[in-house]
Amino acid sequence: MAVVFLAFGIVFAVGGKADAATNDAQRFKTVGANKQLILVTTPGYKSNKATIQTFERDSKGVWQRKALMYGFIGRDGFATTMRETVVQSPRGKFTLGTAFGRYANPGTKMPYRKTSTRDVWVDDSKSKLYNSWQVLPVNNRWKSAEKLYQPAYNYAFAINYNPLRKPGWGSAIFFHVSSSYTMGCTGTSQANVVKILKWLDPKKKPVIIQSPRTELSRY
Repeated sequence: MAVVFLAFGIVFAVGGKADAATNDAQRFKTVGANKQLILVTTPGYKSNKATIQTFERDSKGVWQRKALMYGFIGRDGFATTMRETVVQSPRGKFTLGTAFGRYANPGTKMPYRKTSTRDVWVDDSKSKLYNSWQVLPVNNRWKSAEKLYQPAYNYAFAINYNPLRKPGWGSAIFFHVSSSYTMGCTGTSQANVVKILKWLDPKKKPVIIQSPRTELSRY
């Protein structure tokens, strides 16, 4: 999905442990197999301003908060029913896909691809290549696709939403550089994206949970 990219972004806070009484991750019941967690929350469905927290299990298996920052989701908030036609972000718990960017790997352990002007993500729901990374030329394989070589994707990683690529259910959902609402992705400042990329470790099975705060009990 296309994104809005402006010139503002700020880290709210970095570091610091959250005690058991305030630690959102410690309450979750669906993250038993995971050792890293990104949590994206909003006050409600219609808000596009998000709080982003990162958590990691310590040697005793207790979740410790690593960072707390401001961010953004889709223009119209979280979707109750996610589709290609909405300007909203998906709720749920998702694994993470390939990290990528216009520049060299900033130091992430995640699989990383440096993009070129030929790289796109297909958002044509009638194409057999819907919701997948492809390389130009088109050769009649799709009618629309998101360009990956752009400032919003200086650094980014895929959120594995709609991995079965069901037509019309939504595509091109990323965590990327942004200073305002997006068209369905999750965004924060470039410094924050790089910080998270450097922290992520696929061996720790990182996941992302995105939800209004009122529905965190689902996880």
